Amino acid sequence: MRSVRIWFNKTDSAKYISHLDLTRCMIRAFRRTDIPLWYTEGFNPHPHLVFGLSLPLGVEGLREPLDIRLNDDTYPTERVIEQLNSVTVPGIEFLEIAEPINKPLEIHSGKYSVKIPCETSAEELCKTILNTVKNETITYEKKVKKGGFKTINVSEHIKYFTASYNKNEVILTFNLPAGNDFTINPVSFCNALFEKIGKKDMLHRITRHKLLMKDGTEFK
Repeated sequence: MRSVRIWFNKTDSAKYISHLDLTRCMIRAFRRTDIPLWYTEGFNPHPHLVFGLSLPLGVEGLREPLDIRLNDDTYPTERVIEQLNSVTVPGIEFLEIAEPINKPLEIHSGKYSVKIPCETSAEELCKTILNTVKNETITYEKKVKKGGFKTINVSEHIKYFTASYNKNEVILTFNLPAGNDFTINPVSFCNALFEKIGKKDMLHRITRHKLLMKDGTEFK
């Protein structure tokens, strides 16, 4: 038995697949292949699948990690990607397979981009967003397990934020905490930001590009 890490994209219509449904989707995909996936032992065996970090609904993910265990050490790793891509659903593309280097518990933050279609006044919108992030406090209400809500001050946790524009869109790039200890939902952040500038229902597309370690290096 050996552990391997699969990297995949979750884009387009697949971004609306919940994390629970994504797990089911992956299990069905593996069952349609000859990949010797390792199953847990006990009364109710299930395939060993460990995602690096779940994606919020509606957020695209590039190079998302999925850890599995192969029950046959001689099975060609390149065949795993070939087999999975032959049975995948639209929007989920398997990229590569490698030996895990870091542990999922070491994930500290995520790097995101937001593309905002903007036919006119892109420069003005870009300046407004930059000024708001720099000079104002952005908060949102997060539901907690014990009931009720907790106010999250996003401004305290943004360590990197840029905004640029062209004639068709404004592009935001930022890092947000993402891990077992503390996570800021990029959807909630964008909603709070856009409400702050008076554009609550503005169209936008959020993508997570990579997961990062505490020292800022990429999770591998």
